[in-house]
Amino acid sequence: MSRDIFEDIVRDAIASLPEQFLSKMENVSIIVADRATPQQMAENGLTPHDVLFGLYEGIPLPERGSYIPPLPDVITIFQTPIERASESMEDLEHQVVTTVRHEVAHYFGFSDHELDKMGLG
Repeated sequence: MSRDIFEDIVRDAIASLPEQFLSKMENVSIIVADRATPQQMAENGLTPHDVLFGLYEGIPLPERGSYIPPLPDVITIFQTPIERASESMEDLEHQVVTTVRHEVAHYFGFSDHELDKMGLG
């Protein structure tokens, strides 16, 4: 799949987020990359054999107080692992939505444990 088509799917996933969340997303960039870098994997305790669909890098909102970091937080959606894990276009679109929601939830301060309980693990 071309990067442009994949980015369109990511944009649609972002647009599908409830307004109550979209309106509070400030100082965060959402980008697409082919796959996680070795440094990103290592910093998150993952091996090169682990699969990572998305990554939130930044300071979650509840930890900021009134402080706003000078650089934006970054949510990266990784195209290649999502494509490889998807058996159909519907599957891929569902995984992108799930990944976007998972990483945005990290931005709002939810832990992996909490996301697992909500079905976004």
